[in-house]
Amino acid sequence: MTRGDEEMAVRLARFEDRVEIKSVRYRYCYAIDEQEFESLVELFTEDCTLDYGGLGTYEGREGVRAFATEFVGENLESTAHAVHNPLVTIDGDTASGKWYVTSPITFADGTGGFRWGKYDEQYRRVDGKWRIDNLRLRFIYSMDYGDDGWPDWELVGQE
Repeated sequence: MTRGDEEMAVRLARFEDRVEIKSVRYRYCYAIDEQEFESLVELFTEDCTLDYGGLGTYEGREGVRAFATEFVGENLESTAHAVHNPLVTIDGDTASGKWYVTSPITFADGTGGFRWGKYDEQYRRVDGKWRIDNLRLRFIYSMDYGDDGWPDWELVGQE
């Protein structure tokens, strides 16, 4: 193998890793939106941490399952997550990523809302598969749908 071939192989592997990491993030969104919680759990490492700010912090796959069933399953009737502007940095078998997320939400009580936030994540390759190791979500904007329609946007915080 020539040096050029080796460089191309490294670049291709990094590209494939980036595509796989993006796929993990997309599958997370669909699993939440479709309430397929066992599929969601499989996207995380065994010892993961989820930090959803005011919504709570959860540890390990059992924590993922608890968040999914106790928060999402009981409080959200429907969501439609869209993630964008990904920045993914890969370092061997670990990686980090930042994503913006927007999502309309229908709550279990029939009210609705719209959220805009940012995911900061760490990933780890385990048994050849990329998984989320550490997830941090912070909302930047929050808007609820009221009797008079959509109110003005409200900036809820930014770090």
